[in-house]
Order: sequence, then structure tokens, then C-alpha cells
Amino acid sequence: MLTSPWRAWSRLSLSVQILVGLGLGVAVGLFLGEPAEQLSPLGDIYIRLMQMTVLPYLVTALVVAFGQLAPGEARRLALRGGLLLLVVWAVMIVVLTVIPFSFPQIISASFYSSALVEPPQEFSLAEIYFTSNPFESLSRNVVPAVVLFSCLLGIALMGLKDKAQLLDPLRVWNEAIVRITHMVIALTPYGVFCIVASTAGTMDLDTFVRLEAYFVAFAAVSVLLGFVILPLLVTAMTPFSYREVVGVARDALLTAFVAHNAFIVMPILIERSKQLFEKHGLLDERSDSAADVMIPVLFNFPNAGKLLTLLFIPFAAWLAGNTLGLGDYPALFAAGIPSYFAKAQIALPFLLDLFSLPHDLFLLYIPTTIVTGKFDSMVTAMNLLVFALLGAGAMAGFLQLNAARLLRAGAIMAAATVATVVGVRLLLALTIDTEYDLDQRALGMQLPPALGAYTVLESPPPGDAAGAGGGAIMQRILARGRLRIGFEPNNLPFSFHNADGELVGLDVEFGLRLARALGVEAVFVPIEWPRLPEMLDSGEVDVMPGVWYRPNWFGRLHFSEPYMKATVGFAVRDERRHDFARIGDLHRSEGLVIGVPLDVRQLGASLDRYLGDADYETRVVPYWKEYFEGEHPELDAFLMPVEHASGWSLLHPEYTAVVPQPNPVQISIAFGVASGSEALALTINEWITVARDTGAVDVAYRNWVLGQGAATRERRWSVMQDVLGWEWGR
Repeated sequence: MLTSPWRAWSRLSLSVQILVGLGLGVAVGLFLGEPAEQLSPLGDIYIRLMQMTVLPYLVTALVVAFGQLAPGEARRLALRGGLLLLVVWAVMIVVLTVIPFSFPQIISASFYSSALVEPPQEFSLAEIYFTSNPFESLSRNVVPAVVLFSCLLGIALMGLKDKAQLLDPLRVWNEAIVRITHMVIALTPYGVFCIVASTAGTMDLDTFVRLEAYFVAFAAVSVLLGFVILPLLVTAMTPFSYREVVGVARDALLTAFVAHNAFIVMPILIERSKQLFEKHGLLDERSDSAADVMIPVLFNFPNAGKLLTLLFIPFAAWLAGNTLGLGDYPALFAAGIPSYFAKAQIALPFLLDLFSLPHDLFLLYIPTTIVTGKFDSMVTAMNLLVFALLGAGAMAGFLQLNAARLLRAGAIMAAATVATVVGVRLLLALTIDTEYDLDQRALGMQLPPALGAYTVLESPPPGDAAGAGGGAIMQRILARGRLRIGFEPNNLPFSFHNADGELVGLDVEFGLRLARALGVEAVFVPIEWPRLPEMLDSGEVDVMPGVWYRPNWFGRLHFSEPYMKATVGFAVRDERRHDFARIGDLHRSEGLVIGVPLDVRQLGASLDRYLGDADYETRVVPYWKEYFEGEHPELDAFLMPVEHASGWSLLHPEYTAVVPQPNPVQISIAFGVASGSEALALTINEWITVARDTGAVDVAYRNWVLGQGAATRERRWSVMQDVLGWEWGR
């Protein structure tokens, strides 16, 4: 009796077991919530076990597959494999051109991110495909270089007389690895359970809601490709039925989907394709070699799964309010397909630049891979099987090019594509929320309640600078019981009034923390930047956070040590972003009018660095608020720290922040105090050191500049805690 459940479980097919594991994983994740993350290490172990055999199998399978061929057969295989690749690319071009037309209109912006100042990654074909040390490539998992080396070794064996002495032991090696793979595959339902439970218990739903349109379109086109178009390519030209093609792929598709990894199922796909050949009496040396070669070699080329993420470019254009026209798609595919010989993380920033899309949209791509990576892995697995089946058919001569079958398959593909586009459009129309709310979220930010109360004056108080020297100023602050902190009221995200009329921001928080450390009340005083040295000297203001280390202040006030570094860039309208992205292009520009704040000397070094001897002129504008509100249409851009520019773009999403590359200019930001106030500056320095050590500076920076304070991060909902009221660990 005790063994009967296990017997019933073992009689289920692997696909059913995987589906049961998936369902139980979702249920456990929803029940436990965040504690389900403790299952994540078990999921990682399963994925590592699956990865363990892939590269050893890949190397020897390619050596055997090429080594047993005659040179003429190898040439035919390469030619027909290339043709298959072109067919898949053509299909992807059609599908990815059609799908984006289901997106509705939307407005977007984002908080500052360090990705703005990072130089674009360069794609090195030599580093990825050509290795000076194949063993190093194996250790670093550089798959294209390993594949090329293995192919060359196999090709070199073709003409050797005694090659069987090497090939026969390698075949035994491969059989042993396949047996290991089978043992690990048996663990798939349990690995799936752990992975899905951890994901379901910890996923951030806010990100998913914002990217709803992309997720819906991506999932729909993945199903279209994986279960309609790609299988029909095989059934239209081979003796295999649709049920057979999907049936042999089923386990691999589920495993690739859940594990978020198509690489680990390559041995499964190769074996299942050979089983299908054998079932139809088509397994011979040519079809065997084709299966062994096509899957691992073409895995390294831009296949349907990899190219699916090109959909992010039309999505990003739609999100930025710059929908791609039909005339843009030839450029997208001409540049995008070759760039996908590298990773999407390299290709997508390049393509965003190519189409002048806000670079900060790339920040949205990273979290999307939690979901989309599963779908593109599934499509990649199906595409690899298609390569193996059609490649073997081309090599072994069992392709059936019947006009009626091809037309019927084409009609089904076209109808399914139209149905997908219409379905996605209807679903998005019913569910998508296109309302822009980042401005409201930014203006809804609050200071930490623990910092206590403070006073905000509407105008500067009378000065009280009696006495001289820093010691006297410190004594005056302590005797007064108040620290007068200067602020600029329109300085998002450093000092600004939120929707409740409260003065908030990074500099406001730092001023409050400094006053609390001194044991006095914080009083915030509005300043006029040209009068700042005078206000500090007179005692109207004691300290001023957010002052840039720049020549126009030298000798007029005293700086504390910096508490952060900012990067100088440009605030520009979205459609002009590409004009300011590269320093080389700026040096060749003509007729630019650049806005600068307060004093040209503030950013003179940045002007020299970014514009050099270009034909440009500057206009001093007291503050950039006027530029963002459209009062200076003559300006092509405004030169300013991009941390400020990103903050203002939240209120005016038609603008974006741009950092010219390479080697952008940075500026240090500190507290300003009156000249001769060394004692006060020293006290502030000591406070900055403590605030850094305790993490207060880092937390405030992440909340205000990176926007984490605008996120409504709540504990993940779970049945256990929110329905049953049970607390984990009790």
C-alpha cells in the first residue's frame, strides 16, 4: 500500500509529471509567498546538473558528426543549414513586423539609472567565435568558440584513414553522457517544482503590470511560433505528422520553458529526433550526422527564440510614444539580426540608439527576462528540433516539396498569425492601462517618518553673522538650537515639494539627518543661487547641500567633502537623443544652442569636453525648470547633471537625459558653508563619514535618485499569511 502512490506516479509520462510539478510549484509558491525562495537553491542544483553534460556532449558529438562525413556531404550540410537559417529569419521578419501593430498608445519616462553613464558594450566577433585556448573557452562556457573548434576538429578528421580509432571511443563516450542525461531528466518534475515555487512566491507584480503589453504579445507570438508555424514548416516538407513533431518535442519544450534554458535540452532534442527517424525507417549515417550537427551548430546563430527579443524594440518605441513605421523595419532587421550573434544585452542598447529611443527603456528589459526568457527558450528548443528534422531530410533525401501541402501549411500559418494579432489587440484593449503615473508617483514620495518635524520658511530670515570664524558659527547654531539649511524649491529629486506640499528630496533628508546629529532643529530656507555666498556669510543660511565643486564658487564659499558624484549630460527632447549620444558627433555639430544654468563657468569643462571646437553658442538660463516647461524653444539641449534631468523628465516625459560617450564628465556634490567655516565643514565631514558607514547615504540615494522610494514595495501576498494568518517560522 505504501508504494502504490509511487507506482502510480512512475506510470505517468514525463510530460505529465512535469506539468504536475509545475502546478504544485505554483500552488506552493502562492501558499507560502516569499518563504518559497528557500527552494531556489534546489532549482539551481537541478539546472547545474542539466548543464553538466551539455558541453562535453557537444564537443564529442560535433567531432563524430563531422568526422564520419565525406567532404562533399559536409559542404551540402553547411549549404542546406544556411538555407534553413534564412527561411527561419524570413518567417521571423514577417511575424515581428505584424505583431507590434496591436499596441495601444502610451507615455513613458524613468528615474535615473547608472546604465545612463555606462558605455555601450562592444561586440567582439573574434572574442566570441575565435579562441586561442579552447580549454579556456570550455571553462568560461563560450559556446560559439567551443562549437567552432569542435567543428574544425571534426572536419580535420574527414580525410584521415584511421579516424575510426578515435570516432568509435567517442561514440561510446556520447552514449555514456546520454545515460547521465536521462538520469538527470528523471529529476525534471522535482526541479520544475522548486523553480516554479520560488518564482511564484517572490515575483514582483508591479513590473509585470507595467509591461503587460510586452508580456502578452511575447507570450502570444511564442505560442504561435512554437506550436503552429515552426511545426508546420516540418510537416509541410517531411513525412512526419504534426502530432509526431510536437510529441517528440514536448518534454524538451517544457524543460526549456521552466528551466529558462534551451541549451540544456540539446542532448534530448538530438536523441528524440533520431527516435523519430528510426520510427519511420529514415535513420542512416546522413540523417544521424545531420541531427548531431544541425542542433549544436545552429544554436549559436540567431534562431527564432533569440530573435523573439527583437520585439522589445517596437515595444520600446511604442512605450516612448515613437511607434515604428513600416519603413523602419528593414533597418531593424538589417541591423538586428547580425547583432544577435552577440547577446541581447549587447544588441538591444545598440538598436535603441539606432532608432533614437530613450536608453533608459533598456532598464525595463532586464526584469522582463524573468518571464520572456522562458518563452524564448521554449521557441529556441522547437526551432532547434526543426533544424534537425529539416536538415536531416535535406541530407537523407526525404524532403517532400508538394505544392498543395506547402500552400495549405502557409494558409494555416497566415490565418493563425492574423488571429494572434487580432486576439492580442482585443485583449490589450480590454486590459492595458495606458495612463502615465510616474509624475504622480514621484510627487508622492515621502521623507522617512523617523526623521521628525522640521520648519520651512517662505523667505530668508535676517542674518545673524555676529562673530567670525568657524567656531563662532558652530556656537551660534548650537545656541540658536536651529540649523538653517538652504534649499532650491524646484530641484527634483534633491529638493522639491511633493503632492502634499511637503518639502522632500535627497538634500532635504541629508539636511534633516545632519541637524538631528547636531541635536538641533532643522529650518529650511529658500535660496537664490547667485546670492548663496552672501547668504552663507550673513548667516541667513548656515549650510547648503547640493553644491557642485565648480570654479564659480571657488574663494566665495567653503566645501565639505563630497557626499556623491553626479554625471554631466544633456536634457533633450526624446526625438533628438541620438544627436547628443556621441562626443565625436557633437564635435562635428553646427549651430547648436545649449542652455547652461547660472554661470557658464559652472560647466565650462563639460562644454569643452563634449562640444570641443564645434559651432555652438550658450544661453545662461537661471534654472532649468523654464526649459522643461517649454519657455526656451530656441535651445537644442540643456547641459546639466543627468540625475536632475532624469528627475525632471518624470514630470515632462517628452524629455530624456543623455550622457555623451565615451568618458563623460563627473562632478562632486557637497555641502557649502561660509568662507572661513572650517570647523563647521569638519563637523559635516565627520557626519558624512558616519552616514556612509551606516548606509544612510546609499539608502537615500537609492530612494530619491534611483526612484526606489516611489515604488510601492509590499510584502508578497500569500495564502499562508494573508488568508490563514500564519506567520512563517512560528
